[in-house]
Amino acid sequence: MKNYYKYSNRAVAFLDVLGFQNKLKEFEEEAICYYNNHSGDDCQDGEVDDVSDVDAGAVYYSKNANDFIETFNNAISKLDKDKFSYYLFSDNICITAQNAGSNSEKLLVELLLVISELFFEFMRQGYFLRGGIDYGLFIEKSSIALGVPLATAYKMESSQAVFPRILLSGNFIKELEDSTVQGFEGYSSILASSLVKSSCEIHYLNVFNHVFKVDDKEFFFKRYNQNINDNLRLSQKNESIFLKYRWLADEFNSFIESYTASLAYLDENFEATNDFIQSIQKLKIVYG
Repeated sequence: MKNYYKYSNRAVAFLDVLGFQNKLKEFEEEAICYYNNHSGDDCQDGEVDDVSDVDAGAVYYSKNANDFIETFNNAISKLDKDKFSYYLFSDNICITAQNAGSNSEKLLVELLLVISELFFEFMRQGYFLRGGIDYGLFIEKSSIALGVPLATAYKMESSQAVFPRILLSGNFIKELEDSTVQGFEGYSSILASSLVKSSCEIHYLNVFNHVFKVDDKEFFFKRYNQNINDNLRLSQKNESIFLKYRWLADEFNSFIESYTASLAYLDENFEATNDFIQSIQKLKIVYG
């Protein structure tokens, strides 16, 4: 019987892990070392997993590769599998969200929130993401993913994102706006209304908005401060990379200004004390 593959509207996100090609080589070297030594004691710093009970004898195992996959699985596991599909291949992540009719606005916002969480969780492991999200007609069946939105999202990630940011296409923005009566300002939640930022004609996801979803907000800001600072320091002799993290540092500082001036006080689930506000203000990144 002939199959008929039908198009349906989907939001498609294509994400890339910055600088991951070098990490893949490190993972492989760690796995080879583990195989040759039957443990990871001589292969990396810090605590080493014992997989001897799982696999007898010599195995190719990389704890860092395992941690990377677990980071992805932990963040992505919160997605409703009836609404979202996702794929991890090498250093690329693809997430698709189906059109849910009258609930499409909530679904698109949910997609942005999950990607913000994914960005934070990868950042905690020392990785930063960039990517693009498009919206349009798409064919998706188990092992098949075909359509303009994936090609557009890939092009946005590879040639337009430039910095560690997630770009939002015009089609995606239009669908997001059309799903509400008054555009972004019509959202009932401050968490949703501050999700999207713009620079000239470009719209992108405000990943720092994830602070509204975490309990330890000071930890959130401290980890971003530490990891961005680390990457600025490590890239001081490579201008193209340094500029990417300088852009992210400026975005981080700008968010701290907005958060401590007003956004923190609009969070109904958190009381922002003067001491807390002052401690967050001190976490702005200074570079030069």
